[in-house]
Amino acid sequence: MDFINLFEKSKLNNIISLDISNNTISHAYMLCGQDELYLTYLATELSRRLLTNNHNENCNCSTCQKISSGVHSDVLTYPTGNNGIVVEDVNKIVEQSFIYPLEGDRKVFILKNFDVCTTQAQNKLLKTLEEPNNYVTFILTTCVPSAILATIKSRTKLIDIEPVNNLEVKNFLSKNSELNKSQLDTFVYSSGGSLTRAIKIINDADFLKIKNLVLNTFVNMLSSSDVLKYSSSICSYKGKLGEILDEFNLIIRDLTLIKSNNEKSVLNTQNLEAYNKCNFSLKALSEICKLVMVSQNKLKANCNPNAVIDSLLLGMLEAKFKWK
Repeated sequence: MDFINLFEKSKLNNIISLDISNNTISHAYMLCGQDELYLTYLATELSRRLLTNNHNENCNCSTCQKISSGVHSDVLTYPTGNNGIVVEDVNKIVEQSFIYPLEGDRKVFILKNFDVCTTQAQNKLLKTLEEPNNYVTFILTTCVPSAILATIKSRTKLIDIEPVNNLEVKNFLSKNSELNKSQLDTFVYSSGGSLTRAIKIINDADFLKIKNLVLNTFVNMLSSSDVLKYSSSICSYKGKLGEILDEFNLIIRDLTLIKSNNEKSVLNTQNLEAYNKCNFSLKALSEICKLVMVSQNKLKANCNPNAVIDSLLLGMLEAKFKWK
């Protein structure tokens, strides 16, 4: 994928450039953010900088080509499958960390989504992080730093990665998809500044149906008799309720802007006509935003999805009529 020089714009670029120039490269970096795809890209690019003495993103040398293609013998990525890193993986990592680099003077281990690494595996890796060989650098990525042992985090250089902005998402999608302008604006709006979500929804055949369903819920759900209909429709998209609640938040954002006389900042301008039919006060929108957050937490806690959505929709109606 063409990442349009996003590394050059990230603060990670400045940090690693200084580390390389000052000869203070850490034995372990932890990249913390909310965009899994972006973190993986940054980790790969970071490995390239470490092995090529800070070559830029557009370098086309053989080393850079191999790293970008995932075939460089000194850049090892875990996990190799869809599951998290387990003890067996760590045993291989530790064993490989004692083998000298084959093509350069440094070996890099990229450990993706380290927050889903088992506790046993984290503890198993701890000693290697404490006493690494001087030619080894670990790059850990995580969307949930709190799930990682404090002892692991204390032995890495933590770097908080800010999300990309909507313009960068738009540029990314225009280079990596065949969307027309109207479609592009729609997907950028719903990506929420996440490349991971942008790619996911582009490849989701149900995305536009879900988007319209959520909008119709705000516009046309007028009484408690409508709750069952909309709840059933929403819950029919099993496994996608998280994405649906994200759409709720995006609509709440736009409606809040309109109610605050800031229509120019609305992201999804295609919905303006429908938005004007929504009769929600600012207070109601604030309460609904809280309800969505509660619903997201309930789903993460494995509460009954139907009950969660029923409660959310009933709460929406109550807020709508209580705070007119």
